[in-house]
Amino acid sequence: MNINLLDDGSFAAGHPHDQYDWLRANAPVYWHAEPGGKGYWAVTGYQDVNDVGRNAAVYSSEPTIMITDPEPGLATHAGAHKMMLMMDPPEHTSYRKLISREFTQGPARHYNERIIALARQIVDAVIDKGECDFVADIAGEMPSFVIADLMGLPLEDGRELYKLTEIIHTAPEALAPGAMHDAIGKMFAYGMDVIKEKRARPGADLASKLLSARLDGRQLDDEEFLLFFMLLIDAGGDTTRNLVGTGMYELLQQPRQLELLRSDVAGYLPGAREELLRFTSPVIYMRRTVLADAELHGQALKQGDKVVMYYGAANRDPAVYANPHQLDITRTGQRHLAFGGGHHVCLGQWFARLEIDAIMTEVLSRMTDIQLLETPRWMRSNFISGLTTMPVRFKAQG
Repeated sequence: MNINLLDDGSFAAGHPHDQYDWLRANAPVYWHAEPGGKGYWAVTGYQDVNDVGRNAAVYSSEPTIMITDPEPGLATHAGAHKMMLMMDPPEHTSYRKLISREFTQGPARHYNERIIALARQIVDAVIDKGECDFVADIAGEMPSFVIADLMGLPLEDGRELYKLTEIIHTAPEALAPGAMHDAIGKMFAYGMDVIKEKRARPGADLASKLLSARLDGRQLDDEEFLLFFMLLIDAGGDTTRNLVGTGMYELLQQPRQLELLRSDVAGYLPGAREELLRFTSPVIYMRRTVLADAELHGQALKQGDKVVMYYGAANRDPAVYANPHQLDITRTGQRHLAFGGGHHVCLGQWFARLEIDAIMTEVLSRMTDIQLLETPRWMRSNFISGLTTMPVRFKAQG
């Protein structure tokens, strides 16, 4: 088996489950070569991925959660600061507390009516046309609108900001020279305008709350806010957009599952949502760095080694899931790792679930006979798995 989890070509049609299956069976903690780098341990079993993600004392999020070490000026760092994803406790705990109350299950539910209204608005915009790009016009609109609304930004700006994050997540070799740095620069420039606007006219939105929050008795400086802003725009869209787009694609490939879901959307959607999260695993990996010599699944890990958790592999582990490669919206009982785990578990997971439910309910109740107009295109990335385009035609439900 040729194992290459660095090449974005391995993810050209979704997760490389043939490679994952071989690794779990033969080398669940596998030393992966890294051209231009020192290599890393690829971890593919559910229990190992879960254990690494929950053990910050041994597996650190610093200096980065990306396989490649950070370059100065990239999106994960700004000046002397770093993004919250690249922190360990207790520093991570302090920063996470600044916004965690806004994203817990209770506040998310209080926002549900607004999410449902946005979902209706999104489908309203395409329902009379009979065709659309399901990714750009539906799946991408939902999280872009919600995070813009939460941050107190114009909805259309949320759409444009997510386009920048798509560039940031695309494999560098698939981009024009300088495109990634340009996208990061535009994101930070927009964030600086937000700082000026919200400091001059603060409101009840999340951006205003962040700018007035106090960390160790002081307010966030501009660089710290910009990294929070980047994280919220970025992470606020990835899972929902890619789950809804790729999830619908998978349902179209398995019409019996789609028809079962349509037969009782309210009854089946909560389970179907979790199964689609497991099945599609929008975030491909997260990296950790070994703080002290350790052993994992019989392998000796040295201080400074890189360890990479592959969520799509863990979520198809046959030791945990019966018939793991089968999409089954009636599946119950198992907990997936699509939102990660431990202290870095996805902060926006409750909003993501509400967004998924709202937009899928609108789609399934108002759009029938959905058919692909052409083969969908996948994002060129070894970090985020999802479709970039999926043109479809459909009939409007009366």
